[in-house]
Amino acid sequence: MALNKELEAEIHSLLRDSILAKIEKYSLNGQDSAKPFQYALFTKKGYLVKGFIHGCETALGTWHETIAKVIARSTFTVSKKLRGSGRLRGQITLEAQSVFDEILSELDGVITAPNHAREAEQIFEASQHDHQSAERIHTVDLFLQTHDDEEIYFEIKGPKPNKNEMRAAKRDLLEIYAMRAKEGKRVRTFLGMYYNPYDPHEYQRWTCLRYFDQGSDFLVGRGFWDFLGGPGTYEDLIRIFEVVGEEVRPSLERKLCDLGSANAASV
Repeated sequence: MALNKELEAEIHSLLRDSILAKIEKYSLNGQDSAKPFQYALFTKKGYLVKGFIHGCETALGTWHETIAKVIARSTFTVSKKLRGSGRLRGQITLEAQSVFDEILSELDGVITAPNHAREAEQIFEASQHDHQSAERIHTVDLFLQTHDDEEIYFEIKGPKPNKNEMRAAKRDLLEIYAMRAKEGKRVRTFLGMYYNPYDPHEYQRWTCLRYFDQGSDFLVGRGFWDFLGGPGTYEDLIRIFEVVGEEVRPSLERKLCDLGSANAASV
């Protein structure tokens, strides 16, 4: 077991309370609530469940970021999001910017495959000289610091991003690496995804694999969660989600019955 009892309880409460709050707020728009053809095909209850799940899918990204931060606190000395006044600030050399512009251009054209070790070394070298520089400020989805003061920066995305999202994420992470390299620091940067939609097969979406080097600067599903909390974290987390699902299902059933009755009365 990777997660201790206290951590399991904290994640359980966080997830349960978030879903119960979502259930409490779930409602139908009175001007757009009659779906006779959809109800005929999928039943009214089935359609209401679909609407609720869609709303939760949107919120899951935020919930997963929070859970990731909570889990990492047990393993790292620092685990937090860098935002607002706490955003990462620094300088990048114009030579480093030229290097990662070239890296992105070659990845765009599939001239080279992503190679994080090579890219990082090129950017570090271009950041060491006393060249003209420019200021950069970045929000960081998850910043970690190890007991040895190693810095780790995560950009966290949903499992099926489009090409523009991936290109922007790659650029952001290269910039973050260049900012810290300008200070003489070698840091680690990752794209993180909280599940692999192709499991049990390897992650396959080309929009991501064109820009990221899986295992080197890209962690997905089990690899992502076990990096944060240690081996077994992914399985522990799935089990917590299953337990919470069982607990909140009666509340969801009651809500759907109430919504169905209210909708029928208004038609």
